[in-house]
Parts: sequence; structure tokens; C-alpha cells
Amino acid sequence: MPPKNKTLSIWPDEIDRLIVGGNGPACNLAIACWARVLQRSMPELAREEWNFLADVLNAGFEGNYALSNYEHGAQAVALEVHDAQRLNGTGDKWFGEEPGSGQAMADALERKVSAMGYEEIQYVRSATNFFWSDAGLAAIDHQRDEWWSIEFRVRCLRAAALASRSSPARHPAPSAFSPPRAAST
Repeated sequence: MPPKNKTLSIWPDEIDRLIVGGNGPACNLAIACWARVLQRSMPELAREEWNFLADVLNAGFEGNYALSNYEHGAQAVALEVHDAQRLNGTGDKWFGEEPGSGQAMADALERKVSAMGYEEIQYVRSATNFFWSDAGLAAIDHQRDEWWSIEFRVRCLRAAALASRSSPARHPAPSAFSPPRAAST
């Protein structure tokens, strides 16, 4: 049995809505087309590189114009990689054991990201946003799971949707990575 369609309210910019045709069916088609583009745009990165990017783009990617801008997205992410290594030694965390040992790998990742096209950068945005979502944080073992893959994300989001329908709890249980939620009154 095919999954039920879910009604969503989206508010695209007027020019974007007009570009895709201006009405609901045209917007639905545009979303489906963009999903297919993202499916074909996953950059070839190692697990440590994906984990580094999730660490660096920790929920700050969504809504950031520089990162979603066609002309500057790759440069903005590359700058995040650069700063994370230079200021925080993040490459040492993911690529090496000793302080400074991750520098060469972080530099290589910076070059890879700089060379990415718009679709690849949007794939990175989509994957890292999932990583930091409630569904991602509750399900991901960053040492084992290929959390950046579309297949993994779809599987987790479907499981979370099924769990929310069958659970009386309004919010998912907090994970080790998320702060506890304030109690409802």
C-alpha cells in the first residue's frame, strides 16, 4: 500500500512560486524534482569527512543565506571547515589522534568542499540538518551508520513518523546529544 500523502503548508518566495508554475501541483512537482536532484548529488566523502561536516555545521546551516546562495555556498562551507580546524582543531578530533595531526585532512576536505557544485552543497545542507534533527539525533550512531545517505534518512524519518503515531508522547525522547526538554504544564 503506498504511503498516504501529507498536507504541508509551504510559503515559497513569490518569484520562486512563479518560476515553478504558480500553483499547488506545480509546487508539488518542483519538490519532487528537487528531491530527485538531491538523490543524484551526494558528494563522495569518507565517514570521517561527513562527521566533520556535521560537527562543523551543527544546526547553523538552515536559513543561512550565504550557505544556500548559488554563488557562494561552497565557499561558505569551505570557510566553516577552515575556521573549524584553525580555531578549534576539529580536524584533529575526526582525522587524527594528536593535536595538529588532522590539519592535512581538514585542508583536503576544504579543497573538496570548495570544488562542490550547488546541488552537492545542498545535499550536505540536507544531510547535516537531518543529523541535528530530533529524528537524526535519536537514531544515529555516527561510528556505524551512513547517516548522510538518503536511504538511512528515509528509514529513520519513516520510523519516527510511525512511532509518533503509535506513541502517546508528544515529543520524542531526548537523545544523548540534545538538551532535555522543559516539562509541560
